[in-house]
Amino acid sequence: MRAVLVNEFGPIESHAIADLPDPEPGPGEVLIENRAIGINFPDALMLRGRYQKRPPRPFVPGRDCAGVVRSVGDGVNRCKPGDRIVAQVFTGAFGQLVPAPQERCFLLPDGVSFEDAAAMITVFNTAWVAIDMRAGVQPGDTVLVTGAAGGVGSAAIQLCKARGATVLAAVSSAEKADFVRTCGADAAIDTNASDVDALKSHLKAQVGAATGAAEGRGCDAVIETVGGDLFEASLRVLRFAGKLVIVGFAGGTIPAAKANYLLFNNLTVMGAPLDIQFDMVYADMEKGVNAWLALLAAGKLDSLISARYPLAGFVEAFGEITGRNVMGKIVLDPAEA
Repeated sequence: MRAVLVNEFGPIESHAIADLPDPEPGPGEVLIENRAIGINFPDALMLRGRYQKRPPRPFVPGRDCAGVVRSVGDGVNRCKPGDRIVAQVFTGAFGQLVPAPQERCFLLPDGVSFEDAAAMITVFNTAWVAIDMRAGVQPGDTVLVTGAAGGVGSAAIQLCKARGATVLAAVSSAEKADFVRTCGADAAIDTNASDVDALKSHLKAQVGAATGAAEGRGCDAVIETVGGDLFEASLRVLRFAGKLVIVGFAGGTIPAAKANYLLFNNLTVMGAPLDIQFDMVYADMEKGVNAWLALLAAGKLDSLISARYPLAGFVEAFGEITGRNVMGKIVLDPAEA
């Protein structure tokens, strides 16, 4: 098979497509004939050796894929050869054949395409953990989503709207503001400011204007993907007993919260890691995956695929992601490797 191979961590352009032996499924594993690959910012970190977990080299990177089951190993009872599935793995998705633990494989509903499923699984799983399992967003809540034009941000907008919340989408440009409105956001919040103090005032004024709420009402939850100054400013738009859910640090700066501010305002700050949920609360994750797949099958969610590349064009595709030029999702075609 053909696959991206990482011999040593380094710049994305230092990696290349290689010819590798076809893998075989081990016990509890499913071998997938890959039809579509979703790529994410954490994949770029993995290729560079900057992800929090570093697999032994050499390895095939990639976490999101969808295709048809070619064969299964001993003990597999969740799917069978010929089934259409989507999988979220730790490594291996950037190849034409993907061995995957059966627990990370999910049957595709009729009418859901391989491309849509592969594009959505990490970002929608991440958004589900943040809004359902951590923030507990309810109908009628007001939610601020930062980095809203990105993959997780646009997924969070859609999932919040699907459960009847009002969504304010924080973005850095007019183009991104137009995009988040197409995702269902009720209002776009501009994040451009000269410094953190100006950003605090700017966000608070815009949130107040967007909600028409009395002073101090604010947001019920913030889904925070950016970090840095935006994290600190986002705390200021939370209502009494509001929740800020940390998803990541796309801006590159890991922030810190002042505990006295959290205490005085009765606020909760919590993390929303994805992979550990599969290990610790698998039944909840399985429920979540099936829930958003059902919404997708019913036409209530959109994959928001903005670009398609051959697998051999993975370097160019990642350039779009690391340059923060992407609104929505990019998919790769493993047939073109």
